[in-house]
Amino acid sequence: MEITLTGKNNTELTLKVNRSNIEVYAELPQINFEYSDSFSMSQFLIEIASKVWKDFKPKEANSFSSDYCEFYDRKLDNNGYLEILQNKTLSFEAPYVEEKQKQYLLYRFNKRKMQSFCYDLAQLEKTSKIIGQSN
Repeated sequence: MEITLTGKNNTELTLKVNRSNIEVYAELPQINFEYSDSFSMSQFLIEIASKVWKDFKPKEANSFSSDYCEFYDRKLDNNGYLEILQNKTLSFEAPYVEEKQKQYLLYRFNKRKMQSFCYDLAQLEKTSKIIGQSN
């Protein structure tokens, strides 16, 4: 399964879902993907992850293996990075590649990293929703 998301700043992320992981691709090796206020990225990812892993539930990170800030790409022998920024923005940096590519693998989620990412994302979305309601 392949799903393309378009952000507020017209950046696109392509999610490639297979039996054991979820990969994130883009045309640039480094992007900030800002999504709409009306869109719950955490709910969307939970729905997709539940199709890959039957017993999927978001969980707080409690070990190095569940920390989603970086992932190691064996093929490239390099790390990719992911950060959740304020204002519903996800910052991705692909593992280093010398040659230009049509699409860059930004991130590869295994079950545990996706659980902690969805947990943190849901917490941030709840917080920003509460702050938005109080203004």
